[in-house]
Amino acid sequence: MIKLPLNIATSQERSWESTLTMARDKRVALARKAEEYAATSPEQRWIRPIVLVQVERTGKDQRGQKIRGKLAIHADDVKDYLMQRLDVSATAIAIKTSAKDELNVEGVNLDDPECPIEWIITKSALQEGWDCPFAYILASLNNTGSGQAMTQLVGRILRQPYQEKTSFSALNESYVYCLHKRAAEITHDVKKALEDEGYERDAIGLIVDVTDEKNVPKPREVRIRDQFASMYRQFDGKIYLPHFCVKDGKNYEPLDYFSHLLARVDVDAFEYGEISSEKWHLAEVSAKANDRYYRWTLGQTELERDREVEIDQWEDDTRVLNWLIASLPYDHLSFKQLRRIVHHIFGRIHAAELEHTVDGRLALIKTELRDRVVRFIDEQLDKQTHAAFNKLHDQGRLKFYLECAQCRFPIPDTISIKATKRMVHDDGEQIAKSLFDYVEDEAHNEYERAVALFLDRDENVLWWYRNIVGEDQFAIQGYRRHRIRPDFVVQDQDQAKRRPRHRVIVLETKGAHLENNPDTNYKRSVAEIFDKVGRQVTWQQLGEDFKDHQFRFQILDQADDHGRDWKDTLTELLVAG
Repeated sequence: MIKLPLNIATSQERSWESTLTMARDKRVALARKAEEYAATSPEQRWIRPIVLVQVERTGKDQRGQKIRGKLAIHADDVKDYLMQRLDVSATAIAIKTSAKDELNVEGVNLDDPECPIEWIITKSALQEGWDCPFAYILASLNNTGSGQAMTQLVGRILRQPYQEKTSFSALNESYVYCLHKRAAEITHDVKKALEDEGYERDAIGLIVDVTDEKNVPKPREVRIRDQFASMYRQFDGKIYLPHFCVKDGKNYEPLDYFSHLLARVDVDAFEYGEISSEKWHLAEVSAKANDRYYRWTLGQTELERDREVEIDQWEDDTRVLNWLIASLPYDHLSFKQLRRIVHHIFGRIHAAELEHTVDGRLALIKTELRDRVVRFIDEQLDKQTHAAFNKLHDQGRLKFYLECAQCRFPIPDTISIKATKRMVHDDGEQIAKSLFDYVEDEAHNEYERAVALFLDRDENVLWWYRNIVGEDQFAIQGYRRHRIRPDFVVQDQDQAKRRPRHRVIVLETKGAHLENNPDTNYKRSVAEIFDKVGRQVTWQQLGEDFKDHQFRFQILDQADDHGRDWKDTLTELLVAG
């Protein structure tokens, strides 16, 4: 079973960065649908949408080369752009070439929903014999390939996960974003490929050119409603939201993960004593690292177990440790730091495990060892950056200071959306309290939609804003590298005067299937500090009526303790003075 129709879009801006951004936005949208699918499907099946990126150059010596007078798009250029501009983590990116194959590494299983890889960069290495049903999107940036190469790469994104349709149409289709080729050319190539695969019906009907004006929703400019903007006239109608900032003497600057938190990390102070044979079980893994041989001959109906011998190994421990240092996914730690971490860990393993079960046998357990090392480093980084984060708060240096232009986020006056369906209440009544004059229904999963409709009819709400996903949108820097992007911002009101009250509430919704998820627990810890810092601050210096303005950050769980649900929690939050 394959994912059809195939949706094809060509870049109108003729820039590879914009094409890559389009693919990123689609991946984020699909990931949200996949999250909802996992929560609602009886099997709780996870889908992890993957983007394949086709580039023009991959070799070490080819970066900076030109094609027809223009710089060739290199795999490293794409990786850098994904990390630096599109907020994609290094662990989510793999490069697949004939010389560099980050997919063919022990421990990497793309079919595993827990695998971190979401982006695969290649030139042509996926054209033959490669298959991953989680691949949904092809971003083709290559202007040198043939129609056959394009067709083969498109074929890599067609297989349906779990070989069955989902209840979400977006997860039953595949997507191509192409920089150079015209949609008509791609359609011709893919049509021929589908027909070659045995599709006897009209294959052209299985391909949608979303670049065609007839198929593409026209952009809609939506703007802040006048009745809300008028309440902030003295700030030219701007509504500001706070970022954490750090006070240094009389100056303020935005909280930065690298300079304020990571710079305080001491890798020699990691809690290496936590490493033990009881927790890491490397001796047990090593003992099982054997080749098992079976025999079968004519006349036998079943395999007969013959013998078990130790796996042949050619890498000594020094070579394995060097491999381990080089393969750790921490581009924000120096090689010197990683080397110290690995040698500290090895020393502890050597002391904790029986010498004859580990020494000289690291090659047999190197992928298991790397998994444990990565988990250990993640835990230790979190502990130390969390401690640095809390220390800034305890010292009174962690603030909301909205007069600092870099420490605040202005909700944009207008935003551009491509919506095909407007959100309305179930009884057909129009949305009334959204900050913007139009709300697209497609931007919400069912739980988020229910929260939005609840807010819209609560008498304590003045306005609510659905935070848009994007690098330049509102986000909260916590003690981890990647920022938290809340779902909703809510301004409550004085019911009698119908004017802003003293609180702005930031909401992060979490479905029932994410209960006690480590990421959710992390956001809760950041929310606690957010609440403490935002408990009493002057908001935009609006005068005496607003001198005690509060900012609240609430994790809103779909399922709550003691039979309560999210509506109970939200009602209490809105009513509380």
